[in-house]
Order: sequence, then structure tokens, then C-alpha cells
Amino acid sequence: MTKQALLLSSLTAALLLTGCEQQSGNGFRPVEMTPKLEAARNKALVLCSGCHGPEGIGTADFNPNLACQKKVYMVKQLNDYRNGQRGNHIPMVNIAKMLTEEEVDSISEWYSLQRCPSDTL
Repeated sequence: MTKQALLLSSLTAALLLTGCEQQSGNGFRPVEMTPKLEAARNKALVLCSGCHGPEGIGTADFNPNLACQKKVYMVKQLNDYRNGQRGNHIPMVNIAKMLTEEEVDSISEWYSLQRCPSDTL
């Protein structure tokens, strides 16, 4: 391989990798556990894990997975429960009303960062 071809292939590889996020070997970004995320995880374990599992994977076929869910979507759904726009599931209405806006945001972020095992999809 000529120097020019080697340089061109190196530049091409560098351009392709530009902007890629560093990931761990298993394809998932490592989660940095901040105090906010620790508190969110602890709150989720108390309020959510009974139906949605400790890792965000539903405990029954009719309980949705929360792991890997988009944060914006979860914030909207929890706020809809809190505001009465979504009142079709009374336990979720009651749980959502116990959460502050900050907790809704941080719990949604916590679940959005969790892994999504392919065998649960």
C-alpha cells in the first residue's frame, strides 16, 4: 500500500469515527452514577419495581418495560398521569401524583439509560 493510499484510508477511518460516542465493549454507554441518578434509582426501586421490575423490565406480559424508554416520552406519560390527562390506570395516577417534577425528570432519565436486553423485546 502506498503512503498516499494509507493516508487516505486513515483519514477516511478517522472521519467515520468522528462524532461516535465512546461505548463499552457490550455496545452500551457506561452510566455515570451521579447523586441525582442514585436518588432516582432508589425512588424507582420503591415505587416502580413491583410492576416494572428492578431493572425496568416488566414483571408480567401486560407491564411495559421502562428500560431504554425515551426520557421525553416517559416525562410526558408521567405528567399526563399527574395532570389527569391519562386516568385509565388508577395505580399509575396515584404513583405519578406522589412524584415531584424533578423526580419525574430524574426517574425518566434513569430508565432511559438502562440496558434493553434483546430477549425481552
